[in-house]
Amino acid sequence: TIQNPHLHPTVMVTKLQKGVAIAVLTSVASIAYYILSYQNLLPDELEVRRQQKIALRRQQSAIASAKKRERRETLRKLDRKNHLPKFIDRALNLRQQQLSPDEQRLQLTHDERQLDLSAPQTICGRPTAIGTLQDFNLLRQSQKPTCPGTNPQTSNNVNSDENNPPKSLLLLDGGKARGRTGNNLVEFLHALQYSRDHDIRLGVMTGSWAMRVLLKMWMAIDLENEEEWVARFEEAFCLKIFRNEEELVAAGYTRDKISRMDTKELFWYVSSEPLEEYMSSQAEDLRVLWRGYNTGMGVDSSGEVVNDMCSGINAVFGNGEDKSEVVYSVIHSRSLEGEPGYRLLSNVSKHSGCDPVAALEMRPEYIKSILKPLGMLQHPIVFITDGQSFEVLQRLLTDPDIGPLIRLVPEEASWIGGDMTLGLMSNVFIGNPASTFSGFIAKSRVAMGFGHNYLFMSKDGKGGYRPSCGDVCIFNSKVMGVMS
Repeated sequence: TIQNPHLHPTVMVTKLQKGVAIAVLTSVASIAYYILSYQNLLPDELEVRRQQKIALRRQQSAIASAKKRERRETLRKLDRKNHLPKFIDRALNLRQQQLSPDEQRLQLTHDERQLDLSAPQTICGRPTAIGTLQDFNLLRQSQKPTCPGTNPQTSNNVNSDENNPPKSLLLLDGGKARGRTGNNLVEFLHALQYSRDHDIRLGVMTGSWAMRVLLKMWMAIDLENEEEWVARFEEAFCLKIFRNEEELVAAGYTRDKISRMDTKELFWYVSSEPLEEYMSSQAEDLRVLWRGYNTGMGVDSSGEVVNDMCSGINAVFGNGEDKSEVVYSVIHSRSLEGEPGYRLLSNVSKHSGCDPVAALEMRPEYIKSILKPLGMLQHPIVFITDGQSFEVLQRLLTDPDIGPLIRLVPEEASWIGGDMTLGLMSNVFIGNPASTFSGFIAKSRVAMGFGHNYLFMSKDGKGGYRPSCGDVCIFNSKVMGVMS
């Protein structure tokens, strides 16, 4: 019709009918051919085909079973070599002895009472190692029972109560922050610790650097229940949120009662608390933070819809049930701007005994010396990086043992929060102790009960590497200095 637009309609219909008839006859002939061919098969041939199908199903089942056995064996091997500080268990057991069942029940919020308290806590569908929701609440109660700066018996703010607020306030405000995200997270954790160490009330302005950094990844604002969100945030971190100067004045905080520390001062703050107490309080803050990880719902401090912290895990392993069981390692490569990175790692090396270059270069031999004894060279290796040193990735990809296992986060799903969660929930984490981002992941993993954090490794004299400093080192100011 297109070729001859003047064709008579009757002729057009006739040609169309002929075309349909030919198509139908061709289809019928094809079906008849296959039916006759199948019927002409000898009984022996039919039996062979049936047996082939059975064999294929058995083979597929055997492969799936072998993968499950391999995964279980790897996890057993990881468990046998999993060495974590015992402060989490001690804190939990202490509070279990101190609290009656009725007191334990009263610690839960109304929403938590509707949950299965016996179910393990999960992040992005993967279980943590800190037990159940009941355990989490017991651990929280092992810390100081009142917020800093609010206890009239211990605080310098002797006259503090609801109608007469504390006399002094440490206020986090201003939009500028020092360094990258890893540094900013250290600064916020140091602010919480400073508040505890000096028994001073902590306040945060809604437009501050702290809110900008935190809300992009955790505890997004629920616009439909903003007042409830404020109360939940304040209770979680034992602080007070202020929207403007008028609210400060209305709460009784005049300028002479407000202390301010910029992010540089907070970064350089080193607590004088004993190591175990410092680890315990820092781990508590991290557990609270990760309990409120963002899932793509809510907004941040600028009103933008937040990203999903699970985007990296979902992109690499899919949204199915497999992501809860998949065994994988994460390598975090951070170059730290070249020469300054070598100087920084060299300084950490002096106090921890770790190799002064291995965690920066991440050479295949270094990675294999960690993963091979754990049986992890049979499982995926996710590579996350700041993108400044492509040669690190290139070396790993060209290695015959490691290259086929490397998985990269798709560009559309790659962002700092998703990468962080991938590292947190991995079975094995290999990072750079001179990077605050690696350090934050390692601290979070310890807080969640995970071992197998390989940041401090030294040569063993046999061509391999061994741990030179345990998980406690990442919290130890004598090793990490201000990054602890």
